[in-house]
Amino acid sequence: MQAPPAVSLSVSRFGAWRGLCLMAALVAVGAASAWAWTRFPAEPFGAAWVMLSLAAAAWACRAPAPFHLRWDSHAWFVDGRAGSLTVALDAGNGLLLRFLPEGARFARWLPVQRAGHEPAWHALRCSLHSARPSALRPAADL
Repeated sequence: MQAPPAVSLSVSRFGAWRGLCLMAALVAVGAASAWAWTRFPAEPFGAAWVMLSLAAAAWACRAPAPFHLRWDSHAWFVDGRAGSLTVALDAGNGLLLRFLPEGARFARWLPVQRAGHEPAWHALRCSLHSARPSALRPAADL
């Protein structure tokens, strides 16, 4: 079996991701507001809870930093740093990827959308979902 083809992609568009985050944040703010309103209707703590949830929603909806994703047929690189890349969510026109740099303890979450990346989209998905060269068995084991 051959290794997946090399692919290189600069990701700087996050419209779909920000829209999903905004919808989730609005639901969370609505739930927090309803809870605070029923629990503390006449106390300032209820208003503080709503303001805290609005601040958290604004933080969640911030734009991710642009990044460069590359597969060279042997390893994944994000902004020139090697590591392992796994697909956490594949929605067809959008991907949520989990990148764990070599030697790091914490992963970086990378949203990638098809819009703006159409020429490289098929190659990217093929590379993500194909077998890795290190996972292939030698011919003698077959």
